[in-house]
Amino acid sequence: MRATHRHVIHLALAAVLTGLVGCSADASEKDAGAGAPGASSGAEAPAPEKAKAFDPPVKFGKEIALPVDEDIKDWGFALNGPTLYHRTSAALDAYDTHTGRKLWSSPLGRKDWYTGKEGQPSDDQTIPPVFARQDGRTGVLFAYADYTKGSGTERDRTDVYLRSVDADSGKVSWTVRLPAPKGATVSDLEPAVIGAEGGTAAVRVLTSPDESGSDGGQSATTYAVDLKSHQVTWQEDGFAGGVLDSGIVIGARLGEGASFQAIDGWHSREGDLVLAGLALTDGSPRWKTEGHRGVEVEQVGGGFFVAGSLRDSRTGELVPGAPDGSFIHCFDDRRSVIVCDTKETARGIDARTRKVLWTVSEDDPARKKPDVQNAFHGAVYASADADGVILDARTGKDRSLWAGGSAYVINEYAGVDIDLSVYPATG
Repeated sequence: MRATHRHVIHLALAAVLTGLVGCSADASEKDAGAGAPGASSGAEAPAPEKAKAFDPPVKFGKEIALPVDEDIKDWGFALNGPTLYHRTSAALDAYDTHTGRKLWSSPLGRKDWYTGKEGQPSDDQTIPPVFARQDGRTGVLFAYADYTKGSGTERDRTDVYLRSVDADSGKVSWTVRLPAPKGATVSDLEPAVIGAEGGTAAVRVLTSPDESGSDGGQSATTYAVDLKSHQVTWQEDGFAGGVLDSGIVIGARLGEGASFQAIDGWHSREGDLVLAGLALTDGSPRWKTEGHRGVEVEQVGGGFFVAGSLRDSRTGELVPGAPDGSFIHCFDDRRSVIVCDTKETARGIDARTRKVLWTVSEDDPARKKPDVQNAFHGAVYASADADGVILDARTGKDRSLWAGGSAYVINEYAGVDIDLSVYPATG
C-alpha cells in the first residue's frame, strides 16, 4: 500500500470522503453483464480451506505475504469471513486468509483509466470493496471509471460503473453505468462505493466543473443505487458523500471553490462547506452544520461517525463523552462499545447509553496510554511502547499481550496489515 501516514491508514476503514435521476431500463440492460467494459469474470473458484473462527482472536499465526503485484495500483481490501477481497486498478481478487492462496480473480478490463489531460493524478485514496447480501448470496461492490476517446464529432467521455461480483465464485453478477453528473465532468480520481444498507448502495464520484464559468474548483456527485433493480434512485450533484451509517449518507455539500485532498478531505477558503446528512432512501436532507473551511468524515459504524470528533450519524450532533484532541479515530467493536483514540487519550463509550466506560490518558501515573489499532467483539487491539496489548472493550483493563499480528483490518479469522500481510487467527 502506498499510504503510510497514520491519518491515511484509518481512512481505509472509512472510505475517504470524498434531484431524482433514474437510469433508463435500456441503459441498465445494456451495461449489465457482458454489455459493459470488463464484464469478463474469474473462473469457478475452489472453496477456501476450512478455517476455525476465534471470537475475538487473541493469538495469531505466522505472517502470510499474499502474492500481489506491487506494480498494480492498490485501492484497498476488506475481510468477509475467512476470505480477503482486494481491489486493484486491474481486478478484484479473493484470497484464503488461512493459506494465502488466491481463490479467484475478476478482471476489470476497462479500456483506459486516465484522460491524460492533466497527466496521471496523485490519487492516494484508500477505497475498500463493500459487501451486500441479496437473494441469499453476498455481492462484492466497487465502482470504477472508464475513459473513451471520441472520434469525429463525438466528444471524449468518462463513464462511471457500479459492479457487483459474487463473493463465492468471482463471477460478475451485474454492472450498471451511472448517469453523468450535471454541469461537470468525471475526474480522473477513482470513484468509491461509500457503503450499502437495506438493498441500496451509495456511490461518490469526484468531478470537475465544466469549463464555462468555472474557477477551477473541484466537486462531487453522490448516487443511491437500488441493488435489485440496478436503478439510480437519487443523484445529488455538489455533494461529496463519505460515510453511510444508519440510513444516512454523510458528507460535504460543496461550494464553487472547494478542493479535495485524500489525506484530509475537503477545503474551502470561503468557509462555505456544509457538513450534512441525507436520507439513503430518497436523498432528502436530515441535518446540516454550515460554515466549515474543512470537512473530513470517517466511518465508525454503530450509529456514529467522526468529523473533528465523534458524532451521531442520525443527527450530526457531537457525542459529549468523546475525547477532545488531535487526530481522533474511533472504532466500533461491532457489539456495544465505541473506542476513541487521540494522541492524549483512549476512551471507551457505551454505544447505546453514550456513557463513558473507561479512560486512559497520557498523564495517567499508573498506566501507559495505549495507541489503539482497532476493536472487535469486546476486544481492543493496541500497542503500549513495544508491547502489543489487548484491552477489554467495556472495562479498558488489560486482557493479554499479543504479538506477531496486525489488527488494521480484523475479524474472527485473521488480522491483516496495511501492506496486505495476513496473520491467521490461532486462538
